Amino acid sequence: MNVRSLLLVCYPGELVDLLVSYFKEIERNYRLEKWKSSELDSGHFVEVARRVIEHQLLGSYTPIDKSIGSFNSGVMAKYESAKGNESYRIIIPRVLYAMYCVRNKRGVGHVGAVSPNKMDAALILNSAKWVLAELVRLSGQSHPDYAYRAIDELIEKHVDLIWSDDDTFMILDPKMKAADKTLLALYKESNIKIEILQERVEYKNRTNFVKIIKKLEGEKLVHLTNENKCKISPLGIRNVEARLL
Repeated sequence: MNVRSLLLVCYPGELVDLLVSYFKEIERNYRLEKWKSSELDSGHFVEVARRVIEHQLLGSYTPIDKSIGSFNSGVMAKYESAKGNESYRIIIPRVLYAMYCVRNKRGVGHVGAVSPNKMDAALILNSAKWVLAELVRLSGQSHPDYAYRAIDELIEKHVDLIWSDDDTFMILDPKMKAADKTLLALYKESNIKIEILQERVEYKNRTNFVKIIKKLEGEKLVHLTNENKCKISPLGIRNVEARLL
């Protein structure tokens, strides 16, 4: 079962669809290094997750077309005093409140002393991932590791041209050019040794493969580090999403 199906076991469909959609936007903007956009999307994610909590603890939730209001200590106390699972009452709200504070207090939703940055965006992405995985776990009482893997699969669905598991990495389009295979492999996993990248692209000649990398680097699509690792650039990510996916 996919993440959406697992969540629908327990939560209203409109909330599930929005929650998954906003999570994908947070993750996508993080990959594109759009820190501010990633953090702004977290505000929508938090608002929908709060409605999930209302549904579980109070039996109904604030309609989507109505403002849910500020997130403050009074709201936290209301959740905590309700009857229900401790995760809904205490743990998830505190994670959401941390996301809410980063979004509102760190120069994202409003002018602040700290500009949007990778560190804050990483906190928001991983917090959203944890919340989503916890909701999956609670919806079916599944093991946390299984819930977390389900969220990983949600992220990995961006790449349907790749077969990847513990034993195999294979680009499934045999007609794809080596340069495009290189970009696609790096889109899946960036910052890897050039030897590993060459193996994943299934390119035999090392000298010619390095030339391909250098050409892509000249086009600002990838970067070869001093440690002989290859990284895809934000421009390279956009290139893959526009042309290959």
